[in-house]
Amino acid sequence: MRKTKVVLIGLGRIASSLEKDPYRSKPCTHSGVLFSSWGKKNFEFVGGVDPNQDKRENFSKQWKLSDQLTFSDPYHLPSKYKPDLAIIASPSEDHYRNALEWIERGVKNFLIEKPVCETFLQAKDLEKISRKKGIRIWINHERRYHPKYVWAKQVLDSQKYGPIRTIRASVLTSALAPGRAFQGRTGPLFHDGTHAVDLIYWFLGKPDRIRSSLTRRKGIPIEDRALAFLEYKSGPAVFLEAGGARKYFQFEIDIMTEEARILLSNDGMRLFVSKPSKKYKGFNSLTEVSFPEKSFLGSNPFMNLYAEIRNVLTGKSEKMTGDIGENLGIMELLHKIKSGAEIRTVSSI
Repeated sequence: MRKTKVVLIGLGRIASSLEKDPYRSKPCTHSGVLFSSWGKKNFEFVGGVDPNQDKRENFSKQWKLSDQLTFSDPYHLPSKYKPDLAIIASPSEDHYRNALEWIERGVKNFLIEKPVCETFLQAKDLEKISRKKGIRIWINHERRYHPKYVWAKQVLDSQKYGPIRTIRASVLTSALAPGRAFQGRTGPLFHDGTHAVDLIYWFLGKPDRIRSSLTRRKGIPIEDRALAFLEYKSGPAVFLEAGGARKYFQFEIDIMTEEARILLSNDGMRLFVSKPSKKYKGFNSLTEVSFPEKSFLGSNPFMNLYAEIRNVLTGKSEKMTGDIGENLGIMELLHKIKSGAEIRTVSSI
């Protein structure tokens, strides 16, 4: 079976250099998958594009590639190397422009890093173009491909532990933390909070009511902290915090159902279920039990994502998890949180 020809746009952290992080489970980047033994059997790397010369040189050195496989712009890539799949891992503010460039070059399949675009209006236009031209677009919200998050989704959908009552979601970071949230115009809500909003949308869909607030520092156009309260007519309530001016990074989704608590976090996964209390006679308490390990997915989210893409491109499956259509809903929710927020400006945090 023919390999899928791939071009990688953006040769920085999530594209490549994070693979050097000794603490992360591998592969944890796009290049980590593409140049793995499995990746080499299924994908053919035809070129990497980045305007930054240092990034191109570091990328080539890291993966022991010829300099002739990296380019400063898409127009230097030889036409004979027309890719089947374009992976856009450039800064968020470049996603929309990069996607349009490669659509013009005839690419029909895309994997775009989160958030899909810098603004809701850009995402809306890209979704319209993709429908008109029959283009498939995946968005890399990798937790949708993590086996434990997939298990949580299945359990919540089945209401094994009853309906969802409350979700507390936090994506905490700061201007001092790694990442680009404070370097561009995106801000922590769109840049990092998109992961939490994606899961909220995945679990519950579109809320019926949104109340939100943003805290900004004088002279800085983006928020330090975003807070939102989302309500659903079906009953659930969601509390969201993004940014928060913390000197650490913390991702956590705390889901309270009628009969259980599911805690999904970068620090680990925990499950508590309602059982007769050992402290209060006649009451039930939440008791921690083992978090299920079994899943039909593999253990690595990046590998699971690329396996799905490969299955679709080879005709083995039509399943797409979190395509551009669904991400338009996610971007609209982010937009409503931000545009409808009460703004508080402070001198320092």
